[in-house]
Amino acid sequence: MITSLDDALRLADEALGPDAPSYEVLAIRYGTRMATRGTVYVDDGRLGDPDEPLQMDYFFWLLRGEAATILVDCGFHPDVGERRGRTTLVPPLEALDRLGVDRDALERIVVTHLHYDHIGQLDAFPNAEILAQRRDVDFWAGPELEAELAPHVEASEVAFVASAVEAGRAQLLDGAAMLAPGVAAILIGGHSPGQQSLVVKGDGGPVLLASDAVHYYEEQERRLPFAIVVDLDEMTRGYDTLQALSESTGAVLVPGHDPEVTDRFPSAGADLLPGIALRLS
Repeated sequence: MITSLDDALRLADEALGPDAPSYEVLAIRYGTRMATRGTVYVDDGRLGDPDEPLQMDYFFWLLRGEAATILVDCGFHPDVGERRGRTTLVPPLEALDRLGVDRDALERIVVTHLHYDHIGQLDAFPNAEILAQRRDVDFWAGPELEAELAPHVEASEVAFVASAVEAGRAQLLDGAAMLAPGVAAILIGGHSPGQQSLVVKGDGGPVLLASDAVHYYEEQERRLPFAIVVDLDEMTRGYDTLQALSESTGAVLVPGHDPEVTDRFPSAGADLLPGIALRLS
């Protein structure tokens, strides 16, 4: 079941409690493409010109603190991005190397959902535990995946997650959960059955990493349904849950694909991928 608002607020309070550790929260903008409003949103009559260009950026996220370093998704494989017409600004693995992340020593990767632009190159982290929602793995790795949805994933990447589950390297979550002190997962659904967002106690204040529960700020503000959707009702309720979480906790909400993230948050530093690595907290 998707997370109720009461449970989301309870977990957020626990994650943001005074005794919880805090994290430096980084967004890594690794890719981009130009789309149109009509291909990005469900055209319910509010879009104006559906052929108007709309840029889509691609991010993954890094949490660094004294308690742990946690990777949240790992982007698409550059070869997959090229085949799909996406522009790689910096290969995700190179970005992590330049940020000083020891991929062999990384212990935990949170997978927000199993779409191709979030789980490319999971095999580059041989010692990391993978945390994903059971609902998402069962859906995308299931034998009856609908043909119209299959293009949103790479079969080999989904198979890798399934094999990690079998090998005991992946922890499957059944809804909302505390992932680590200071980090809570909220199961939103909608865009993908196991789409999850994270509440993080950031060094400079709480952060709500929406991932693809919200792709764009205007999607959240205007309740514009995203075009890739498995359950529209869950997607709509997710907007309400995330807004209530943000208002209740004071957490800054960060969407998963909006170029405006680059304008709203500062670079992590001149030597750390300027314009690519952004400090969210």
